[in-house]
Amino acid sequence: VKDDGVYQDGAILLQFPGRTLGQAQWVGIFLKFQSQSWHTDDSTGHRISVSVSGSLSNDDQPTTPFVPGAPPSPQAPDGTVRIVAALVNPVLSPEVETVTLLNVTDTMIDLRGWTLLDRDKRRMPLQGQIPAGDTLRITLAPPVVLPNKGGLISLLNPDGLRVDGVTYTKVQASLPGFSLKF
Repeated sequence: VKDDGVYQDGAILLQFPGRTLGQAQWVGIFLKFQSQSWHTDDSTGHRISVSVSGSLSNDDQPTTPFVPGAPPSPQAPDGTVRIVAALVNPVLSPEVETVTLLNVTDTMIDLRGWTLLDRDKRRMPLQGQIPAGDTLRITLAPPVVLPNKGGLISLLNPDGLRVDGVTYTKVQASLPGFSLKF
């Protein structure tokens, strides 16, 4: 706990200059520590003690930890709503950006209290419902914006916990009018 901190995940980035092919290359090695938790406080870096990633065992570790891409269940509800697409570079001006959410469960999900965040953690509260197995396309409103130079979109549930998140690059956003599929 004394080593917890915000934005202190483990990674090593290596840059290889383009000596032979004339093109530089980056390689990333991402590390996960045994004490690392999926949900942490944004100001202290400490684990948020909730059962959203599974019920806790006697040693305070999730018995059913969240696995990205794995189906959600009543014991591990992370990922019940997924970000499946986004229009980050619209053709029309002013830009009208959208995010498409998918309810992967067999029940309707009420989005009251849910929030979308952009790369700079600007928040947009959500409303409405997503029927079971259906999608909902959300038109973004300021202050939330999706930069054409790459960005991040996070979805928080009413408890403020990250349920899903996606990133995209400048190259992916370079085609005006095309939606990105995540």
